[in-house]
Amino acid sequence: MKTNINNFFKERRSHERLPKEAVISYCLFEELPLSASRRQGKLCDFSGGGVRFLAAEPFTKGTQLVLELTFKGWRAADQNWLWTGNNTDAGILKALGAVMWCASTPDKEQFELGVRFTGCLHDQSHQEAI
Repeated sequence: MKTNINNFFKERRSHERLPKEAVISYCLFEELPLSASRRQGKLCDFSGGGVRFLAAEPFTKGTQLVLELTFKGWRAADQNWLWTGNNTDAGILKALGAVMWCASTPDKEQFELGVRFTGCLHDQSHQEAI
Protein backbone atom coordinates (compact mmCIF):
# COMPACT_ATOMS: atom_id res chain seq x y z
CA MET A 1 0.00 0.00 0.00
CA LYS A 2 1.33 3.37 -1.01
CA THR A 3 1.18 6.23 1.55
CA ASN A 4 1.01 9.85 0.48
CA ILE A 5 3.62 11.70 2.57
CA ASN A 6 1.44 14.85 2.62
CA ASN A 7 -1.37 12.94 4.34
CA PHE A 8 1.07 11.40 6.82
CA PHE A 9 1.99 14.80 8.32
CA LYS A 10 -1.51 16.24 8.00
CA GLU A 11 -2.79 18.23 11.01
CA ARG A 12 -4.93 15.99 13.24
CA ARG A 13 -6.84 18.80 14.95
CA SER A 14 -10.45 19.39 14.05
CA HIS A 15 -10.47 22.91 15.56
CA GLU A 16 -8.43 25.91 14.44
CA ARG A 17 -5.95 27.19 17.06
CA LEU A 18 -6.20 30.85 18.00
CA PRO A 19 -3.12 32.48 19.53
CA LYS A 20 -3.98 34.29 22.76
CA GLU A 21 -1.69 35.39 25.55
CA ALA A 22 -3.53 35.51 28.84
CA VAL A 23 -3.44 34.10 32.33
CA ILE A 24 -5.20 30.79 32.86
CA SER A 25 -6.16 29.51 36.32
CA TYR A 26 -6.36 25.78 36.94
CA CYS A 27 -6.44 23.12 39.63
CA LEU A 28 -6.56 19.37 39.79
CA PHE A 29 -10.11 18.04 39.64
CA GLU A 30 -9.61 16.08 42.87
CA GLU A 31 -8.58 19.26 44.69
CA LEU A 32 -12.09 20.74 44.38
CA PRO A 33 -13.55 22.65 46.17
CA LEU A 34 -10.30 23.97 47.61
CA SER A 35 -9.87 27.30 45.84
CA ALA A 36 -6.54 27.83 47.63
CA SER A 37 -5.01 25.11 45.44
CA ARG A 38 -5.62 27.12 42.26
CA ARG A 39 -2.52 27.67 40.13
CA GLN A 40 -1.86 30.10 37.31
CA GLY A 41 -0.24 29.53 33.96
CA LYS A 42 0.29 31.46 30.74
CA LEU A 43 -2.15 30.69 27.95
CA CYS A 44 -0.42 30.23 24.57
CA ASP A 45 -3.38 29.37 22.34
CA PHE A 46 -6.81 27.80 22.44
CA SER A 47 -9.41 26.25 20.18
CA GLY A 48 -12.87 24.75 20.45
CA GLY A 49 -11.18 21.51 21.44
CA GLY A 50 -8.71 22.61 24.10
CA VAL A 51 -5.86 24.84 25.21
CA ARG A 52 -2.08 24.98 25.22
CA PHE A 53 -0.45 26.74 28.16
CA LEU A 54 2.71 27.03 30.23
CA ALA A 55 2.74 25.71 33.80
CA ALA A 56 5.33 25.63 36.58
CA GLU A 57 4.97 21.88 37.12
CA PRO A 58 4.58 18.82 34.89
CA PHE A 59 1.42 16.72 34.66
CA THR A 60 1.00 13.21 33.32
CA LYS A 61 -1.23 12.37 30.37
CA GLY A 62 -4.82 11.89 31.49
CA THR A 63 -4.62 14.18 34.52
CA GLN A 64 -8.01 15.88 34.97
CA LEU A 65 -7.89 19.66 35.39
CA VAL A 66 -10.47 22.34 36.10
CA LEU A 67 -9.65 25.36 33.93
CA GLU A 68 -10.73 28.97 34.20
CA LEU A 69 -10.09 31.33 31.28
CA THR A 70 -10.93 35.02 31.36
CA PHE A 71 -11.62 36.83 28.09
CA LYS A 72 -11.56 40.63 28.36
CA GLY A 73 -13.97 42.45 26.08
CA TRP A 74 -16.42 39.55 26.12
CA ARG A 75 -19.46 38.81 28.24
CA ALA A 76 -21.26 35.53 28.82
CA ALA A 77 -25.06 35.77 28.53
CA ASP A 78 -27.43 32.79 28.60
CA GLN A 79 -24.68 30.37 27.55
CA ASN A 80 -23.76 32.63 24.61
CA TRP A 81 -20.72 34.88 24.27
CA LEU A 82 -21.13 38.51 23.29
CA TRP A 83 -18.29 40.75 22.10
CA THR A 84 -18.59 44.11 23.87
CA GLY A 85 -15.16 45.52 23.05
CA ASN A 86 -15.06 46.94 26.57
CA ASN A 87 -12.03 45.73 28.56
CA THR A 88 -13.92 46.16 31.82
CA ASP A 89 -16.18 43.29 30.68
CA ALA A 90 -14.71 39.86 31.27
CA GLY A 91 -16.29 36.61 30.16
CA ILE A 92 -15.15 33.66 32.26
CA LEU A 93 -15.09 30.16 30.84
CA LYS A 94 -14.84 27.32 33.35
CA ALA A 95 -14.15 23.96 31.80
CA LEU A 96 -12.94 20.46 32.58
CA GLY A 97 -9.98 19.14 30.65
CA ALA A 98 -7.62 16.21 30.33
CA VAL A 99 -3.87 16.60 29.83
CA MET A 100 -2.96 15.10 26.44
CA TRP A 101 0.76 15.89 26.48
CA CYS A 102 3.38 17.68 28.55
CA ALA A 103 6.87 18.83 27.54
CA SER A 104 9.51 20.93 29.27
CA THR A 105 10.38 24.27 27.69
CA PRO A 106 13.88 24.67 26.21
CA ASP A 107 15.05 26.53 29.33
CA LYS A 108 13.64 23.67 31.49
CA GLU A 109 11.98 26.23 33.80
CA GLN A 110 8.37 25.61 32.71
CA PHE A 111 6.22 22.93 31.16
CA GLU A 112 4.05 23.25 28.08
CA LEU A 113 0.73 21.42 28.37
CA GLY A 114 -1.81 20.40 25.76
CA VAL A 115 -5.21 19.99 27.40
CA ARG A 116 -8.34 18.68 25.66
CA PHE A 117 -11.69 20.03 26.84
CA THR A 118 -13.85 17.26 28.28
CA GLY A 119 -16.71 19.36 29.64
CA CYS A 120 -17.91 22.83 30.51
CA LEU A 121 -19.15 23.89 33.93
CA HIS A 122 -22.54 25.57 33.63
CA ASP A 123 -24.10 24.43 36.91
CA GLN A 124 -23.93 27.24 39.48
CA SER A 125 -23.14 24.86 42.37
CA HIS A 126 -19.97 23.73 40.59
CA GLN A 127 -19.08 27.29 39.63
CA GLU A 128 -19.09 28.34 43.29
CA ALA A 129 -16.70 25.48 44.14
CA ILE A 130 -14.03 26.81 41.85
